[in-house]
Amino acid sequence: MTLTIHTEEDQQRQLKVTVEVAEARVQQQMRQTARQIARGVNIPGFRRGKVPYNILVQRVGKEALRSEAVEELLTPVFEETMAQLEATPYAQPQLEDMQMEPLVIEFTIPLEPVVELGDYRAIRREIEPVEVSEEAVAETLEQIRERHQVLEPVDRPVMEGDVVIMSATGEVVEEDRVEVIFDEERAEMLMDPERTFAGTDFVQKIIGLEVGDETEFAITLPEEDVPQTEEEAGEEEEETPSLAGKEAQFTVTILDVKSRYLPQLDDDLAQEEGEYETLDELREAVREELVEAAKSEARGELLDDFVDELVEQAETLLYPPVAVEEDLDRRIESLQEQVTRAGWQWEDYLMLQGESEESLREEWREDAVENVLRGLIFRELIQQEKLTINEEELDQAIDERLARFDENEELRQQMRDFFLQGQGLDMLSSEILMDKVYERVEAIVTGNAPDLAELEEEAAAEASAEEEE
Repeated sequence: MTLTIHTEEDQQRQLKVTVEVAEARVQQQMRQTARQIARGVNIPGFRRGKVPYNILVQRVGKEALRSEAVEELLTPVFEETMAQLEATPYAQPQLEDMQMEPLVIEFTIPLEPVVELGDYRAIRREIEPVEVSEEAVAETLEQIRERHQVLEPVDRPVMEGDVVIMSATGEVVEEDRVEVIFDEERAEMLMDPERTFAGTDFVQKIIGLEVGDETEFAITLPEEDVPQTEEEAGEEEEETPSLAGKEAQFTVTILDVKSRYLPQLDDDLAQEEGEYETLDELREAVREELVEAAKSEARGELLDDFVDELVEQAETLLYPPVAVEEDLDRRIESLQEQVTRAGWQWEDYLMLQGESEESLREEWREDAVENVLRGLIFRELIQQEKLTINEEELDQAIDERLARFDENEELRQQMRDFFLQGQGLDMLSSEILMDKVYERVEAIVTGNAPDLAELEEEAAAEASAEEEE
């Protein structure tokens, strides 16, 4: 044997491999490499390709020749080593060190993660039925009215209910800091005291002003930290000192005033909104959409809670560090694509943000670790529960998505081709599998899951049938 292999697995699913290559094999490779070199050099007194080995060594140098021979040996030595180890790498093995004479190669093989779930089938949850209140339906219908609002410029002072275009700044001034809470050159704001800077008299300060007016005033922010405008309602709060109860100074210039007309909530609005004949049809469609959204949210919460518990009670959860690094790689690549699409150079973006790729990786590392853990748990759950997708299920899902294109055969075929390959197939398969996962998790937590032994038998029978085919 020309290879002597030593292995040692660490605590992070990495196999440390040391390979000692017999000197006779290195010398043999050096002679082969010398013959290849000889074909391309001219040495006086010798025909091309017929230069004696010892002469070529003198011309090239023993160390240089050995280095080139070792480079050619690396791939076959690695392949032979992997064949003897019978190890399945989780990711690309990494060369760690190499000693030239005698030839000793050290590399690390990331191994497949090992996940052993606890008694997850004992987990129980109460599944509450999804309900949608009449208030939620009414609120959505009101939003539909607002989408169809009509704004018209008016030549009069601002009245409650108007939409005002203004240039405005607002800030809280304290001894040690100035907190800017509003800074817009052209903001469109509804003069509704319950929706714009709610809990303050901001709207009252604006009512009565006219286009071109400039004013300065102060308002007292609410005692509770609440979003001050509709736009802020959807934003996450930053960890800044509370401004509750503080006085904010505003400077405002009125640029335009528009009256606001909201259509009646009736059949005409329903027909304008979509393919509805009556308001009742629109109301029922809204209710169904809200129910589906509520079901989707409840499903996500159940899956998140279930996976959280699986992570906590997992008996074994080992993975190589490269799993986290690959997750971070994908995050960096995704951000780079976004930055490039926005027309920025990646290096310029980093400089403006005061960041580097290394600092971004460290900021994201904790999230990446959690993502890896949850992904491994999720994958193991799918394997344990024998959840798969067959062609019949895939065809049915495609047919459901193509139903809306019944009158356009060319488009139907294009969409079918999309769902049968590449990104489309991956997306559709993921959706089908996620539906199956949810159904199984719901069955588990309610005590109605199918027997695991029976699932094993079915999976074995299907595998046997596929082999026969």
